[in-house]
Amino acid sequence: MLESLKPYLTVRNAIYFFSFIAGWPCVFYLLGWLPNYQINYIVLFGICFIFTILIGGEAIPSKMRNILYVQIFCWVFYSMIHQDTSYFTRILYLLITYMLLKMQYNDDNENNFVKIYDGWISLQAVCGTIGLILVTIGILTPLGFFTEMDGRRGYFFGLFTTNVYFGGLVRNAGFFDEPGAMACWGIYALLLNKLFVKNKVIEYALIIGLISTLSMAYYIQLAGYLLLFYRKRTWKLILIVVTIYMASRVIASYNTELSNAIFGRFEYNESTGKLAGDNRSDLVDTCWKIFCDYPIFGMGARALASSETAQTYGFVGANFFTGWAADGLIGAFVSYLPLIMIFQMGRFDKKYYGVGLILLIGFLQRPYDSAQLLFPLLTYSILLHGYMSESSIEDEDNLLESAPDNVSL
Repeated sequence: MLESLKPYLTVRNAIYFFSFIAGWPCVFYLLGWLPNYQINYIVLFGICFIFTILIGGEAIPSKMRNILYVQIFCWVFYSMIHQDTSYFTRILYLLITYMLLKMQYNDDNENNFVKIYDGWISLQAVCGTIGLILVTIGILTPLGFFTEMDGRRGYFFGLFTTNVYFGGLVRNAGFFDEPGAMACWGIYALLLNKLFVKNKVIEYALIIGLISTLSMAYYIQLAGYLLLFYRKRTWKLILIVVTIYMASRVIASYNTELSNAIFGRFEYNESTGKLAGDNRSDLVDTCWKIFCDYPIFGMGARALASSETAQTYGFVGANFFTGWAADGLIGAFVSYLPLIMIFQMGRFDKKYYGVGLILLIGFLQRPYDSAQLLFPLLTYSILLHGYMSESSIEDEDNLLESAPDNVSL
């Protein structure tokens, strides 16, 4: 066991893992297991800076480098026009992202980052599923409590945490701030694994395990994932869909609350004209109004989160137009540059059109947030590993074309 893990026990891989748990949306610092997230990210920046200086190596591809430069310049500009120092946080995360991308690009095992991330998310999915079952049948109860970033109570069950635990309903959030976040980062893990590692055990562990999040967005994105990668393998697609449905039915059978959380949210509500699980439409309307009032540069990130904005427009929560309201059309465009580049990669490999669409569907419910490290880090990592895999194929093709006819490769 230890021998099999030995190749992964390196300083570089420890830095990778620390980047996943250093701060929000991971709740380790809220549980008291790590210092405040601000300290963690400063430490992470320092470690990455020293490590990248020591290892040297090649710079990341120029297209990604240029996009990072554009985003950094944009947030410097926004910090000045809005007189808002919160944009410095985005710049810090982009600098950390750049250094972590360089570490991946110069890693002898180029998939280590992806393997560690997928293993971490898969572990949470499996442990959370086991924990959810134990809680539902009355064996497991909270081992402790903590306060979430938004002031809500969080529950620590040992195997997982959650902020949804009432009336027989419990949802797996892994060690993230809420179940929807676990589902969001689980989709990233699914895509990274399918594109670059292709580990079937990890894939099935994620597909089944993430059901425990009871996330409506997860089911929708998973449908896109299955259509993208399994539409030509009919029987395997049918088997996976049936397995997911049966697993969902088993979980839903424990009580009415679980059943409503899984299946009731897809029911059409005639009085509202929306799906029962639609908790974003009203928030979209609010942020759209703000965007219309500040269409070019937005009202500023800190101003959007202020109590004055809440009094004027109402509650402003996570939805697709949150970034548009904060940063306007220009800021939203700059934020989505890495996603646009993923779509552009579809010109060389059509599956990236599907990957971009799956991510975009997720952003409709959980918007791309430049104030969270994982969004730029993982989105750019898809780009980087996509570039490396395509480059390796091109190199092999060029080698074959240039080889003499009597040489066997």
